[in-house]
Amino acid sequence: MQAKQGIATFLRQNNINNIFYLPGIHTISLDEAFTSNKINVFMGRHESNIAYMADGYARVTGEAGVIFVTPGPGLGNVVSGSMEAYGDDTPLIIVHIDTKRDEHGRGILHELAEPENIFRYFTKKTFYVSSLDKIIPTMEDALKTATTDRKGPVVVSIPFVFLDREIPSVRQSTGESSVTKMAEEDTPRLRDTIEKMEAILKDKEKPAIICGKSAMSYYAGEILGQICLDSSIPFFTTTGGKGIVDERSGFSLGNVMQKGITNKTLGEADIVIAIGTRLRDVDAKRRGVKIRELIHIDIDDRWFGKNYPTAIGLPCKIEDFLYKLKDLLSRKKFNWELDRIKKQKEQERYALLKKQKGFKIIDTIRTAIPEDTITVWDLNLISYWAEYYFPVYRQRTFIMPRGISPIFYALPASIGAKIGAPDRPCLCICGDGGALPGIGELSTLKKYKVPVVILVYNNSGFGILEDMMRKRYGIEGAMGLLNPDFTEIARAFDIKAKQTSSIQGLKKILQGITWDEPYLIEFRYPLFTTPWDM
Repeated sequence: MQAKQGIATFLRQNNINNIFYLPGIHTISLDEAFTSNKINVFMGRHESNIAYMADGYARVTGEAGVIFVTPGPGLGNVVSGSMEAYGDDTPLIIVHIDTKRDEHGRGILHELAEPENIFRYFTKKTFYVSSLDKIIPTMEDALKTATTDRKGPVVVSIPFVFLDREIPSVRQSTGESSVTKMAEEDTPRLRDTIEKMEAILKDKEKPAIICGKSAMSYYAGEILGQICLDSSIPFFTTTGGKGIVDERSGFSLGNVMQKGITNKTLGEADIVIAIGTRLRDVDAKRRGVKIRELIHIDIDDRWFGKNYPTAIGLPCKIEDFLYKLKDLLSRKKFNWELDRIKKQKEQERYALLKKQKGFKIIDTIRTAIPEDTITVWDLNLISYWAEYYFPVYRQRTFIMPRGISPIFYALPASIGAKIGAPDRPCLCICGDGGALPGIGELSTLKKYKVPVVILVYNNSGFGILEDMMRKRYGIEGAMGLLNPDFTEIARAFDIKAKQTSSIQGLKKILQGITWDEPYLIEFRYPLFTTPWDM
């Protein structure tokens, strides 16, 4: 079997049926193998965009996103995508079809010495395949590394000259080598932690739970719901954890960074149990989140004690811990009046927040789209309001880059997200500054008939930076942008589009969408107050 067929067979055996790709002279022989193995290839228009497509796919599915890139500029263009995936624990496999290294020094096309070393500090691991017999074992190691423990990106460099050569026979993989099996583990360390927690919680009256992205599983959501409901414990999330439980639940108080009753309730907690969250400065401490006493449970100990002192810290499988926590709290009822708090939160939402334009916009979006819509956000004024106050009802339906926070993320990532969850509506919300660099991917939407609805918030500038320039230096217009008519660009790709400059107009357009074809909405609306300045 030739190496290219071996790679395609490996993908199929591990249920990797969708890949993201931008071809070049070094990779072209792979296309035959992808076609013969019926692998769906989504060819984007720029490598940075295909990296974000794979990232969106991975976040929605919980599986690895896979991209193939050429050497030189092809690999270099996925640096930001790898940074984002590494910073936000997203499993990516970047397969780099490399130059012929024994010819380096002659000035060959795309020559670069040991290019995978570029990724040294923002991948879990880089691999170089030095011989034909190592191709499949290396791919297996890469998939396992990307998808186990703290998930993240890996880079695999394979010389292009190997692709058409015969490799040793490929063993039939069951796929189990790449799957993390969450079985209950009654380890001494876990038992010891539960005993310490029992002693600490004995005198506590108002514990609270904060969960992040690493607690995102259906089992975790169910058991957390049972714990909070049965023991009367308020539940909070970080941005990455939005959707772990339905935010309409009587115990859910939304994103921990919210002001008002959410912040007040957390401030009253005499102990916080943080599960599957790093409690990063940008997600918590910087947003005014105060924690009196902390029990920190995560998949590793990398973030313990970084931003908050930790009374107890345990690295373990999240589901194993929740199983034990449920037993520990099975006969406890704490002193929270959750019904009153939830009622107060709803009153606050519509008595105070409705006066804010940013809240009105996200409330309009939430009420106008189906409950199970996947929303994909880049960083803009609307998305910051959504991060705080947009309620999420289903797991893996709120996608926002919180690794290195790129502003060019949402449009390509929404394509990957919709491919990963074809039965759910998908709405991309991007700013004008973030939309234009990725606008060429409208071609990808149309070519593959990916029915994503794109909402471009056009305020003719880098809105957050404009706000900062005005407040800090009294300078107006320094961050202004000259923008095209985004609807005309969409129509040039034969994509339906509408434009509006009012919140009511936005509501009308969203309510009229069928969600079964690509569509673009240009929302021309001026700047408004940020949620942290409210």
